[in-house]
Amino acid sequence: MPREPIPLIRPGGFRDAQKMFVLSYEGTVTERKYFEDFRKSDHFNKSGLIEIISLTRHKGRGSDPFSVKKLLKEAKSSYGFKPTDEFWLIVDRDDWETIHKLSFDELVAECKKVENFYLAMSNPCFEIWLVLHFKGLSDFTEDEIKLLIENPKDGKKNYIDRLLAQLQGDERGYNKRPNPLIYLPLTRSAIARARSIDTFDGYPKSVGTHLYKLIEKLIVD
Repeated sequence: MPREPIPLIRPGGFRDAQKMFVLSYEGTVTERKYFEDFRKSDHFNKSGLIEIISLTRHKGRGSDPFSVKKLLKEAKSSYGFKPTDEFWLIVDRDDWETIHKLSFDELVAECKKVENFYLAMSNPCFEIWLVLHFKGLSDFTEDEIKLLIENPKDGKKNYIDRLLAQLQGDERGYNKRPNPLIYLPLTRSAIARARSIDTFDGYPKSVGTHLYKLIEKLIVD
């Protein structure tokens, strides 16, 4: 049975896809661009069986993980999604716990209460997923891993952004807009590296990311 029209689906999208992946982001630029590039690439499963929908966080909406989850929950209740569709909350750990006193254990518990809700957190930020396209954690020294966790700023750029500029070998540097020609061909390597360090329950407590759990569902066989 064809599904009811969902206005969130882009023109030309797979409107009758068997499974929708609805994504809600903390960030407004990097994550959206990454997934839009992924959706258009040859790495995305274009069988017509799945489709990605990226939600827009409008001005004035909070960017904290609980607000991003609320946006996702609103979309689930407002549009004609199937019970098998998946809803992914994509957030960074950053300093939400240390400075803003948010409880990620509570966030995990809330997500588990909603059917087909999934949390893909990166610690400390989305860019650690990009780093894993080039290197595994075993390639870093203890001091370097400490810098990854702390991600200190030097001027306008933080440590991981400067590291990515070196790793990707692009003279333009890393500008929060990942170049798909650089990153997408390395997707399977990033999945393997992220999975190999995933010893976490609920969310990454140290350097790591659960983005790979979503990406491996979207990638072409």
